[in-house]
Amino acid sequence: MILLKWKDEFFKNTGLMFIGIGLFNLFNLLYHFFMVRHLAPVDYGQLNALMALFMLITVPANTVQTTITKFVSVFQAKSQHRQTRDFLKHFLLVMMAVALFFFLAIALGSSLLSSFLQISSRGVILLTGVILFFAMIAPIPWGGLQGLQKFGLLTVNLLLNGGLKLFVGILLVVGGWGVLGAMGSIAIAYFVTIFLSLILIGFSMRKEGEEAHPQPPLILDDSSSLSEAYRFFFPVGMTLLCFMILTQIDLILVKHLFTPIEAGYYSIAQMVGKIILFLPLPVVMVMFPKVSLLDAQNKGTFPVLIRSLMVAGSFCVMGILISHLFTDRIAQLLTGKVYPECGPLIRFFSINMTFFSLTFILLYYHLATRQNIFLYPLSLLTIIQVGAIALFHETMIQILFIVGVIAFCLLGINFYLAYRPYSGKKRKGDRSLF
Repeated sequence: MILLKWKDEFFKNTGLMFIGIGLFNLFNLLYHFFMVRHLAPVDYGQLNALMALFMLITVPANTVQTTITKFVSVFQAKSQHRQTRDFLKHFLLVMMAVALFFFLAIALGSSLLSSFLQISSRGVILLTGVILFFAMIAPIPWGGLQGLQKFGLLTVNLLLNGGLKLFVGILLVVGGWGVLGAMGSIAIAYFVTIFLSLILIGFSMRKEGEEAHPQPPLILDDSSSLSEAYRFFFPVGMTLLCFMILTQIDLILVKHLFTPIEAGYYSIAQMVGKIILFLPLPVVMVMFPKVSLLDAQNKGTFPVLIRSLMVAGSFCVMGILISHLFTDRIAQLLTGKVYPECGPLIRFFSINMTFFSLTFILLYYHLATRQNIFLYPLSLLTIIQVGAIALFHETMIQILFIVGVIAFCLLGINFYLAYRPYSGKKRKGDRSLF
């Protein structure tokens, strides 16, 4: 009965998070659908370039949330609520200092960024700095709620964040605020949800602290789990950073190297590519813990990877077929207009993002099996892609060709790195993997 109750609670919480993340992504998709249809291509190009820059800078903040969740869970398991409070306060202050640094850097360099990205409004650049400030702080309360297993409250935060971004954005853009309104809605959504989550986490900790018995303090420096978490932080951070650069830097460079209208067409085509890029995310969410468990038990993990690649690959192939057969209809669905210039770009993006989607699965497989050698080719090819685009950029098709070659090489190299340990075991006569 206890096991059944635990399973019921586990599946209930998992269902809540799937709903929260699913609706949050839906709100985000509708936000971009609205913006691409109601902003001029030039304005949407500005919005997309700033969002790409924002996503690149906030990669470290995303890895912080994982660390927060890990250690809050450890403290709560031992009813060490004072340590939980002190731990969250410490990281909140640290991330506020980091956020302030980035805001000041963007504010002081707003003229340079405005010139580099060909954006005339410095106000939009400053607003990006405000959003970045909030985004650096958000992982602390969100990671805290996740660590406290307050999945319902975390789901409410995700829904509120996505909903405010969408509906406030619609109101501001319809009201004539343009890109400033589109960015302003993101700042408002972050501010409201961070404020709410800090109140909720304070209330939850106070309630649990009153019900708990006093416990001896935990010495963080002597914790083996702490050192292990910091060791894991580096490969995760490097993986996310490199993958974000690989899939976002072309948009930023196109915004710098080409005319605003051309960059707008590129942004529209990239939006289709991103749909294909994120199709396998549910596969990764299922594969990662399963492979981690099997690896800890010294059991075969390669068959799980093959099944994951097959499922994700089928989704991606369907995306490629739809993108090639209904190119103009897709562009019209997204923007409300037909832009013939987007057609060839959309077809290229669908193939490139398929390579990256399958590579993403392989990267998380390496993380789950603790085979960090993949970081070397990943880092090298990231540098090569940026350098190649900087040197060869006569047309946008040429840039997409470079991105596609790099993505294909990454896919092949990472599949070989995953297959090599399995092939060695197979040669030794170990047939238990299948």
